[in-house]
Amino acid sequence: MKIINLIKVVFLIAVVTLASCKDYVDIEKTSPEIQAGNQGVFFPESNQSAFELEPTEPTQIQLTIARSVSAGAVEIPITVDVNENDVFQVPATVSFADGETEKEITINFPTAGEGVTYPLRISVYGDQYVNPYSDGVPYVEATVTRIKWVPVDEPMVYVDGPFVNVWLQAPYAMYVNAEKAELGDVVRYRFKNMFKPRTAPADEDGINNGFVNQDPGFHGDKDWYTIIEIADSAGMEGEVFMFARETGVEWGSYGMISIGSIYRNFLDRKKEDFPLGTLKDSVITFPPKSLYFRDKDGVIPSSAPAYIYMSKEHFIAANKKITDFNKVEYEDILGAVSEYHSAAYSDSWNAIIAKAIDIDLENEKSDYKNLYYLSNLYADDNGLAFYYADGGRVRIPDNQPIGKKIFGKDIYVSQSDSIESSVEVNDKGVTVYTLGLLFHYEDGTVLGHFAEKFFYSEDPVAYDKADFIGKFKMTGLSQLGEDDLDKEVNIAEGAHPDTLIITGIPYAEEVKAAFDETTSTMSIASQALADIVANGETYDMSLINTDEDGMNSEAIMEFTFNMEGKLVMSSTSTSDGYVIRSVAAGGFVSGFYNIVFTKVTSTPAPISSRIMSNTKIKLQSSKRIVKKTQVKAGTHNFKIQGKKSPVNMKKNVSTNFIF
Repeated sequence: MKIINLIKVVFLIAVVTLASCKDYVDIEKTSPEIQAGNQGVFFPESNQSAFELEPTEPTQIQLTIARSVSAGAVEIPITVDVNENDVFQVPATVSFADGETEKEITINFPTAGEGVTYPLRISVYGDQYVNPYSDGVPYVEATVTRIKWVPVDEPMVYVDGPFVNVWLQAPYAMYVNAEKAELGDVVRYRFKNMFKPRTAPADEDGINNGFVNQDPGFHGDKDWYTIIEIADSAGMEGEVFMFARETGVEWGSYGMISIGSIYRNFLDRKKEDFPLGTLKDSVITFPPKSLYFRDKDGVIPSSAPAYIYMSKEHFIAANKKITDFNKVEYEDILGAVSEYHSAAYSDSWNAIIAKAIDIDLENEKSDYKNLYYLSNLYADDNGLAFYYADGGRVRIPDNQPIGKKIFGKDIYVSQSDSIESSVEVNDKGVTVYTLGLLFHYEDGTVLGHFAEKFFYSEDPVAYDKADFIGKFKMTGLSQLGEDDLDKEVNIAEGAHPDTLIITGIPYAEEVKAAFDETTSTMSIASQALADIVANGETYDMSLINTDEDGMNSEAIMEFTFNMEGKLVMSSTSTSDGYVIRSVAAGGFVSGFYNIVFTKVTSTPAPISSRIMSNTKIKLQSSKRIVKKTQVKAGTHNFKIQGKKSPVNMKKNVSTNFIF
């Protein structure tokens, strides 16, 4: 029964399918044919789509219409698709003469108001005019805005750069009256007669009522507008472009002077080479090579920056900001200890720390608060500034010149991101400033990261015998090619008041040292050491001091505390290290130089003074001492790291015309 039902279903499907095929009619649609004499009318893509017109400009625009054929005269009807409030007066037809393929359509809008954006769309229809297979479109869309300028209540302040650069003039501040226009994604300001001559001396805030650097030379018979555009709908921050405009200033035979942004005004110039200005914190900054100066001789990029302050208050506030830490007034902080240790230069010297005098007391964010300065640090007239509040972090301002060169280029310092800066007071009351500095070129090329240290104490620092006693980490560089020394040792009192005993030095059961209370120094002379028994053999041991020429049994290692609280070799030490020799072993078994003892503050494992009987005696050298690497004081430790950034071009205004 189930099989019969299945056969019925299959038969029914076949019948329906045959019926469907019988009802299908194959209809072929043909593509439209191009009429004979079709003009192939279109609107080129080169047509401008948005027009922004000054209120003083004519209330008309031009749009281009084109045809793909040139033979014969023809009149093309124009259809207006979009015309808000009928503001646009569009001609009903456009006439092409024989041989013409393009025509300008003039569209007027005499009743258009300011500050309103009007849309427009015009088209061409008809099989005899439009080719449906053409790449061009038979319509064009555009918007027109007559810019509405609204006066700004308070004048802004302008500090010139281009004139300063070319004519070597001083940069003066001057008031400029502004008008504002909001244009969707951008905000524009225009300044009327920005470069008119001043008529009075500067006011009490140092601001002039006109341009200082020229008189006569300004054409006052008409108005001259300088216009800038901020790429931000609110006009609060972002890139700033200056339109190319004549200034109204004409100096002698040099002709009319104009200024503007290089990028965008000259299409073949790149922004990375000629940056736009920037608006931040109500100050517009046009950096070097942003603006140009143009006269009849050519175009010169300005190597001097220019500034526009959005109000007098912003000018005053910004000029209380520190731009050169070497020119701030400081008050010296005198002390008995004032010493700088430079890892960058492998040297140390006395330095003076000072604190800035705050000229902006009411401002909690004043640049002068908690500002310290190490004067004449690496070179005369150049210091190092840093910020520090008690218990806070150390902040080092970027790009500070140090007054020295390396490989022919000026060196700058900024805060290192790999070495921490800190301030701490040691157990002797010495304030230790660790300044993590990045040394670099102006273009950012890295020369190295270094921990530079400054030590300050109001009172003299004294060390007594108790400071020499305790657990120390002993370090030194190998004289024999073995691993460098890094060993915990113990210094204890000797049998007499003027002696000390050091235990834990490899191959030495104990080393005798002398203590001088008057100079607070520890001295180690060459000496015989206790024999060592190893693997059933007895080995004699002798500690022999060395100097730069090799073994010198008469030389003395002398140690004193440095400002870091480490026992280091004093400047009067006649020895630079030691070797331990064993006749039975056949030569030197150990030897180090540039010895440093660093106090161990944690509790280390007990240090045994007894040499174990299973100690292995390893001969390092039968008679040769490896040549030492001596670092000369004042030698720099810089090396160029990474790829250099492009070098800024030095400008000679008499020859450096770029266009």
